[in-house]
Amino acid sequence: MNNLRLNLTPELFFDDNISLDKYLFEGEAVYKPVKVLALGATYRFVGNVQDNQDTEYLNRIAFSATVKNDFNRFEPLFRLRYSNYADDEITDKEFIRYKTSLKYDIANCKITPFVGIEAFQQLSDNELYKIRYALGFKYKMFKNNYIGCNYNLDYYLQELRNKHIFSLTYKIRL
Repeated sequence: MNNLRLNLTPELFFDDNISLDKYLFEGEAVYKPVKVLALGATYRFVGNVQDNQDTEYLNRIAFSATVKNDFNRFEPLFRLRYSNYADDEITDKEFIRYKTSLKYDIANCKITPFVGIEAFQQLSDNELYKIRYALGFKYKMFKNNYIGCNYNLDYYLQELRNKHIFSLTYKIRL
């Protein structure tokens, strides 16, 4: 079935001391009824390793609708997502997440840069909780193998704190 894609993603997160801080396993099903629209359902199991306490286990779900289309070398994207999480600090709230991003396919180059912004609206009080700014690129190593580098800034609107997230990724498309 060409219109259905299944993704399994394990992730490990380390703290400043390079000790395991969190791990997660994510399963996602994405269905494309038409070329520009993708509908997704995601389940995420999270283990938060805590000092001097038992590991905290969390179950997360999300449902999304994504619209994207290529215009010459540009690929704009808009995603609307319902989720029962925004980050580890809030565990019992529901959110609507609005994401827009733009990728650019550089001619004769294996690097694809992108920028994006995502707003997290907390449903219980109908306010924006945080905004995530994203910047990064992916590099095509060889057929169906990619590495990526991302920087995210989580800007919290109700608190005086920000979160800086750097990530390196490796993807194989089967």
